Amino acid sequence: MSNAIQIKVEELNSLKPMQIVESDKVEQKFIYMCNAIWGNEQGEQIYNREKFYFNKILTETPSLQECTKLSLAGCFFDVAVNGLTLDQSSRPQCYIIPRNVKVKTPNGDMWEKRAGLTVSAYGEVYMRQRAGQIRYADNPVIVYEGDKFRPIIANGAKTVEYEGAFPRKSDRIVAAFIRIVRVDGSIDFSWMMETDWKRLSAFSAKNNKGNANALYTSNNGYIDPGFLENKMIKHAFDAYPKVRTGAYTTMETQEPIIDYGLASEDEGQVMEPQSNEPESFDDPEQQQLEAPTPVTVNVTQQDAEEGF
Repeated sequence: MSNAIQIKVEELNSLKPMQIVESDKVEQKFIYMCNAIWGNEQGEQIYNREKFYFNKILTETPSLQECTKLSLAGCFFDVAVNGLTLDQSSRPQCYIIPRNVKVKTPNGDMWEKRAGLTVSAYGEVYMRQRAGQIRYADNPVIVYEGDKFRPIIANGAKTVEYEGAFPRKSDRIVAAFIRIVRVDGSIDFSWMMETDWKRLSAFSAKNNKGNANALYTSNNGYIDPGFLENKMIKHAFDAYPKVRTGAYTTMETQEPIIDYGLASEDEGQVMEPQSNEPESFDDPEQQQLEAPTPVTVNVTQQDAEEGF
């Protein structure tokens, strides 16, 4: 069935943005992918739920409606591949974000607005739990000046001694740490110091025309606590195996796995994913990319059973 559902780019381009996920072929493809990848028959239920969230996001974010139809469809299929939800209520697992991308064409370089699916730190924790990498991860702890904090590495094992000051002595954030329980029950700690996010801030400025993300200093000159929590979670998984994602998904570690059967009249099966190189914590608002080489990997039931 997967091979039979071919969606032509020309078909997508003939639709309005809000009509993409209403297309019969998009519906069939999404449901098939959900059922094949996750080994259940809940694809139709998930499709109806995510279709609502997808169009709600497009309605609330008009700039997304200016993105290429191909990238919007790719983001929707990535929801099925990643096994996440577009529900934007408490601690969203992922977001759809528009980006300006420079592509090379026979007529020279041009800017194109594409949608990309960005997995949040909480979505990443969920994906790693489901992949069997960890049992769970505690919420990150923010360390303020005046707290007692001592990171320790002894015999190859990491641990932390921490005691928060009460009442708090300062609003200055000096560190953050997180406790992760591995699948074998062992404990892993990871931490970040002020020098770590200052380095990231400099990198952010370099990639955004000299302007670092405002959240690095939005907390009375200090980093925003919620922003740091997100960074802490991503930083903690630097040394963990990559998590496989869809072709239009951005995450700190990622691996493209699938062609969604989007076809062009002249070129046959063509997929134009976003760059799949590992990205920094702070994605530049404008990326310069060449038109990527098409990825062709068919999804079969055997693929799903073997975990690709």
